[in-house]
This record gives sequence, C-alpha cells and structure tokens, in this order.
Amino acid sequence: MSTLVNLVAFIADPLMVILGFLLFRYPQAWAKMNARASRKELHEFDSPRQLAHTKRVGILFMTFAAFSFLSMLALKTVLARLN
Repeated sequence: MSTLVNLVAFIADPLMVILGFLLFRYPQAWAKMNARASRKELHEFDSPRQLAHTKRVGILFMTFAAFSFLSMLALKTVLARLN
C-alpha cells in the first residue's frame, strides 16, 4: 500500500500539475485537440465560456495535485519523526 501511495505522490502528482498547467495556459490548443478527437467542429469547444471553464479546470488540477503532494510530504515527515 505504501508503495502505491508513493507512486501516486511522486509520479502522478507532477504529471497532474503539468496537465493542469497545459489546460490553464493553452485552452485553445486543448479545444482543438478535443475537436479533432471527437470529430466535431471547433466552434463547439472554443467558445469564451468553454475556454474559461478549461482554464478553471487547469487551476483546479494544479491545486489538487499541490495539496496532495504537500500532504504526502507532511505525512512522511510525521511518520519519520514517530520512528
């Protein structure tokens, strides 16, 4: 169990931060990729409201990953002091 937790904290969290940053910084590119993947028109994905929502999701991803990573580090610190 501990190995799985370490894997999530030290590999998945940085990847989630990178994805969140890409969503936040490049919402138009994300919309183009979604349009291509779903074979729909770009105007369905690049409205100002949809782009703002994509940016908010990016911020949310980065925030959750940062809290997850920091809480894992705090837990490791507490466990190290108990041993």
